[in-house]
This record gives sequence, C-alpha cells and structure tokens, in this order.
Amino acid sequence: MRTIDLVSTRKWLFWISGLTALASIVMLLIPPALRPGIEFTSGTTMQVQFASGVPLADLRDELAKLGHAEARVQATGPNEFLIRTRPLAAPEGSFTEVVPTATATTAAAPVAGASTVTLGRAGQSGDVVLRAIVGGDPCRLGIEAGKVAAGTTVRVVQEHSDCAGGAIYRVQSGSVTGYVAAAETRDFKAAVTASATPGASATPTAAATPRAKAPGERGDIEAALQQRFGAFEVLEASTIAPVVSQAAVRNATAAVIVASLFIMGYIAFAFSSVPRPVRYAVCAIVATLHDVIIVLGAFSLFGKLFGVEVNLMFITGLLTVIGFSVHDTIVVFDRIRENVRLAPGARLADNVNAALVQTLGRSLNTSTTVLLTILAMLLLGGESIRAFLLVLLVGIVSGTYSSIGVASQLLVAWDEGDFDRLLGRKRQPVPTPAE
Repeated sequence: MRTIDLVSTRKWLFWISGLTALASIVMLLIPPALRPGIEFTSGTTMQVQFASGVPLADLRDELAKLGHAEARVQATGPNEFLIRTRPLAAPEGSFTEVVPTATATTAAAPVAGASTVTLGRAGQSGDVVLRAIVGGDPCRLGIEAGKVAAGTTVRVVQEHSDCAGGAIYRVQSGSVTGYVAAAETRDFKAAVTASATPGASATPTAAATPRAKAPGERGDIEAALQQRFGAFEVLEASTIAPVVSQAAVRNATAAVIVASLFIMGYIAFAFSSVPRPVRYAVCAIVATLHDVIIVLGAFSLFGKLFGVEVNLMFITGLLTVIGFSVHDTIVVFDRIRENVRLAPGARLADNVNAALVQTLGRSLNTSTTVLLTILAMLLLGGESIRAFLLVLLVGIVSGTYSSIGVASQLLVAWDEGDFDRLLGRKRQPVPTPAE
C-alpha cells in the first residue's frame, strides 16, 4: 500500500500557516485590536437575589432597555445573579452598601432589619477573616475576602443554617462583606419580623423592608428592576478600577508566558532520549504561538464584525487551547520518538512522515468529537460561556492543524537544512548512514 507523503508538502503547509498568521496580525493592527470586556476595563459588578423566580433572558432584556446592552448576567444561585456592566455613575463609596430587603428560603435566609453578630469567640483578639465561597455554595468557604477586628459587631446579611459543619453567616462591616462560620462569632441578635401560623410551611419568610434608593445610575437601575421583577436584595456591589483591570491584563499575559516556559522545559526533558531534544521543544512552542495568534486574530475579527468582547473566559479558553495544542503535538512527537528508536538509521523526515500517518486518524477523530460538542454547546449553551466556546472552536481547529502542519514539519525543515537554504547559508553535508 502506498504511504501518504505529508512531509513533502511542508512548503505549502507553511504558506497556509504563514498567510493565516499574517492575516491575524493585520487584523490585530487595525484598531481596535480586541474589544476588552469589563474585566480588562473599569466596570461595575452587582450580585442580586430576587424574592421570586426571574428568567435570565428577561433580566438581560431589562438591562438592555436601561441602556446596558453590554451587561453580562450570570446565575450564581437560587434567584441569584451576578451582573457586570460598564461603570455606573455614582458617588464614591456607594458600591459597598448592602441593604437586605428580600424574602428568605431555607437554603439562604436573608435576615431582615438589623440582625447583628459579634465577630470572634469570647476573649479572642486580633482579626477575624471573612471568606468568599466556592462555586456558589455558601457551605464551602474559600479564599480570604477581608479582615475585621475581633469584637466588632457586624450586620448579618444572610444566615445559612443547613450547612453540615454548622451555620454560616454572610456579614457586612463597612466596605467588607464575606462569610464566616457561626462558631467564630458570638452574641447573635436576630431581628426577623415573621409571623408563624400553625400548619404553615416550614420555609421562613422575612418581611421586606422599604428599599432606600441608591445614589446615581445604580439607583435608577435598582428601581427599574424592582418595578418589573419585584423585591430583591443587593448582596454585593463594587466597581472595578482601571488599576485592577491593568493587573488582570498583566496576570493573563504572565500566565501565558509562564505556561509556555514550563511546556518548553517539559518537552526538552521528556524527549531527552532523542537527538537534539531542544528542537522538539522549540517547534512545539512555535506551533502553540501560531495557535494563539490565530485565536487572537479571529477574535479581533469577531469583535469588529459582531462586537464580541475579550473577558476572563477568553483567557481561560486560550489557556485550554494552549494545553490542547501542546497535547496534540506531544502525541505526534511521541510517535516520532518511538519510530526513531525502532529505526535509528532512517532519515528523520521518514520517521516524522510515518508518525504523522500513524496518528492522523486519532487526531482528526478526537478533534471532530470535541468540535461537535462545542458546536452543540454554542447552539444550546448560555451567553456567559460563549467567549470560552468560541476560543475552543477556533483554537482546536488551529491546534489540530498545527500539530500536523507546523510543529512536525518545522522539525523536518530544521533537520533538512531548509532554514539554512532560506537564509542563503551553505550547510555541511551530513554523512549517510552505512547500509
């Protein structure tokens, strides 16, 4: 049976890659290069909980009517949503107030009025750490959200009494809001004004208090949401300053660079048994950078045509694409290494071509399966993960191509002296292995 010669087509594969990458770079040079989302600019974030069910699409529609079509809304719990918008006009400090007004459920019971608790056990000194929660589950405390001095009396925003390890309070003190275990507090004073009647449902209901209108544009939005959807509670409200946004950009860039360095070091170590292992590492990183440029160029085009923004989900997707691309490349390189071990006297081009033919079906089948899943999620999934899915869609197509048409072909071109000929340098002949 005749073997497919993929290596001999490397010149045309390089042309395809080069033209595609050049088109992506040109798109990035045309302003705006990318449309930054709220995480990479300044913006406002509000977490709200409604007393009754609110469809996600209706909430987005109402925000669009209020002039915030750019708003991203994400469900974070029962009737609870995280809303991100561009900066709202309001006096300084107005985005830290928490005003409990809504009804309660057994899973998350807002304490009406002025329920309070004192932080710290009896006799405790120092600070008490307030924490964020993990995955929207109030029973799982995560990273530090702030510190408040022990002995401080704080307002209880929510009480979660059904956690396995004991009750958890969501508390607010000044500009600091977070979660703390009831075991780390004392002197809880409830101020729930609910009337219990015999035979009534076990679900407690707190009386809603009149909402004090927040200042500025935030107050206008809250009033409109309350008029359409009924009572709700603002659990958190904050602004993202430009300084924070710049830090997000630096951190995202650093994550890509650090990941590339670790990948390069790993490949050089893993392929130390073959001649010139550093070449394998360099070719894998070049192929990965090729995929990153293609994704960035595609999103630049999407932003110009459809207004698609770059947000933290985009960064998550980009890192996923880098991992997928490197994984696909390593699968091919691993087969090359095995072929070199079995036929050390053969030309590297022959071993690479054999490896590409041997892994071609596997690469195409895997990528096709993933792409079908992504397409289904794009059609049926929510708006909040669309940027992530688009990155995966473009990145997996590019990554599959680069593992076949870039990384392995660069390895052959380097070994065959293509780069030396391109630069006009004469290469010393390599002795032919004895038969």
